[in-house]
Amino acid sequence: MEQSSLTFQTFKNISYNIAGYVWPMIFTLFVTPVIVHGLGVKGYGIYIFVYTVIGLFGILDFGVGISLTRNLAFYTGKKDRESIIKLVFSGNSLFLIIATIGLICAGLIASFSHSYGQYSSLILIAGAIFFVNTIDTTYSAVMYSLQRFDISNGLSIVSITLSSLSTLAIVLAKGSLEEIFLAQLAVSIIITLATFYYGKKILPEAPIKIGWDKGEIKKCLSFSAVVSINNIANSALLYLDRLIIPFFAGPSNLTYYSMPGNVTTRIPSFANVLSTTIFPTTSQLEGGGDSARLEALYVRSFRLITMISAAVTVTAIAFGYKVLLFWLSADFAARSTNILIILAFTNFLLALLGPLSNFLFGLGKLKFIAIMSTFMAVLNATLLIILLPRYGITGAAWAYLISVLPVLYMFYYTEKNYLTLTGRKKYYAKKLLATLISSALVWLIDIYLISPFVTNLTKLLCAGIISLVIYIIIYKLFGFLEEEDWRDAKNFFIAVMQRLKIKSIKLCQK
Repeated sequence: MEQSSLTFQTFKNISYNIAGYVWPMIFTLFVTPVIVHGLGVKGYGIYIFVYTVIGLFGILDFGVGISLTRNLAFYTGKKDRESIIKLVFSGNSLFLIIATIGLICAGLIASFSHSYGQYSSLILIAGAIFFVNTIDTTYSAVMYSLQRFDISNGLSIVSITLSSLSTLAIVLAKGSLEEIFLAQLAVSIIITLATFYYGKKILPEAPIKIGWDKGEIKKCLSFSAVVSINNIANSALLYLDRLIIPFFAGPSNLTYYSMPGNVTTRIPSFANVLSTTIFPTTSQLEGGGDSARLEALYVRSFRLITMISAAVTVTAIAFGYKVLLFWLSADFAARSTNILIILAFTNFLLALLGPLSNFLFGLGKLKFIAIMSTFMAVLNATLLIILLPRYGITGAAWAYLISVLPVLYMFYYTEKNYLTLTGRKKYYAKKLLATLISSALVWLIDIYLISPFVTNLTKLLCAGIISLVIYIIIYKLFGFLEEEDWRDAKNFFIAVMQRLKIKSIKLCQK
């Protein structure tokens, strides 16, 4: 495999993304139970609620971040360095404005939330965290669009490490929620300074200062106008349940709902690890007018993501009860296992939606994404109003699952209107059969052969890894895995091992 090829570059970026995915997961696995029990079910519910508020502040981005990233990647494909520099200057101005608006909004919310006790000060600190995390967005976009995932994932690893250790230390010292969020603010400042440094290092022509190019500002805002609708709809889809559960069922039930959600969100998170490169690569290929490679990227990336997401989903379902039992407690296992199973199916669909959205954003097909996201958000809100008061958090989980089913139609529409692929009905029938057969066999093996030996968290981790490997083996043995995918994966592994060997020899010589 040529190291300059698209396939090699994609696999290389994926390997960096996997490192950035696994490390936070390890920390979350061991730190979260301590935090949950240290804060208590209610305290952790408040903690999740405030972080949900931080997430909702992302609406203020109004799609500028995605617009900036796409244009940077597009200019990279055209090798238009002058436009890249103008865009970076302009982005600095836009995100300073957005960060300031977010901080003001947090202040206004805090001033009207005195009746909720410590919510007031926490939301104010959350606004400061949003400000700090937002002002460096331009340079994060530089890393993303230029595909420097080695640096961006390195910063992510440092961030999650510092954040987790500081939170753990405060909880063990019986500190307050205010102290936890102040520590998160300090970590955000450190990571933001590092982002500025590395962003400027990657693109030295763009110093860290405010700039304003009317042409680039207009391009960003015209693209982001539609993206903002999609962002608002996505935020409503992702966060609405967590916002209203505390008011309908109390903060404690939010914890029982969120913890299985934290487990199953690893499914789309892992899919995003594999698909992060789709957005900038699609934009670059579009900028170069390479439609053949665009279609190849779509087909090969989605069949890989479908297989991996299905493997993670069936593993989560099979070991769901024991995950909650050994990770948290018998109380969580009894109350939240059904929630975990429902959300596993939901997050499998979201695992497919994320890469598809990246592909469509790369093509600039904004109107369709915005319409579908808005429809799913409205459907979710309607179902929550109906099901949550009647069926509690189980009703909220079902509302979420039903609201993401339109993702399946999005694939049909994309392939019919934006691509020239043929024979897709037969392809999807084959892919569905392959997924059902492999998932059923792995579920039976997990439940009847592996699960009886899982008696603690360590064995559970080993069982999960074994389950994923078995899924891929079954997929390969039954002939469901494409030969070119298998060949590229092997060649990439060999190339990486050769590079590691060369580096080891050089280190030894020194």
